[in-house]
Amino acid sequence: MKKLLVLAMVGVMSMFALTACGQNNAAATDAATAAAVDTAVDAAVDEAVDEAVGEAVAEEVAEEVVADAAEGITYVDGYYANDGNGNDFMIAFYEGDAGDLAYVNDGTNEVVAEYTVENATMDDGTEFLLVTVGNAELGYFQGEDGVYIVDNEGNIYAAGTLSEEEADTLYQAVVQ
Repeated sequence: MKKLLVLAMVGVMSMFALTACGQNNAAATDAATAAAVDTAVDAAVDEAVDEAVGEAVAEEVAEEVVADAAEGITYVDGYYANDGNGNDFMIAFYEGDAGDLAYVNDGTNEVVAEYTVENATMDDGTEFLLVTVGNAELGYFQGEDGVYIVDNEGNIYAAGTLSEEEADTLYQAVVQ
């Protein structure tokens, strides 16, 4: 688009130069027009190349930062449950050089960040750990016969313990 604009401007300037100079200076005008066109095209090409190279370098730097950050992170533990109505609930804990992180999918929100854990109690007296990551909250507790996830409305779902591979697979499935 920029090239077309530059070429249109050069064309208008060329027509002006041809009209203003008359027939006596046609050769000089043609040479000046060709030089102006070459300069404008070179500038447009240089700008397009600089822009493309800048985008490629920025993308490469972003990929390196993500890869470096992922190298220092280790999976700790995770839990997954489904309410039977298509809502997935997942908590995955990670330790890293930059601090402890959690991935929480509370059925509505999905967040990866530093987290807080606090003790909480349901109306029936059942104690659980409430994990807060950003604006997402999800609880869990170890019962006599397994792990359970507690949503923000106090509903309890039987959960499975996740290996690192299972957590990664579920995360990829939910993200897409």
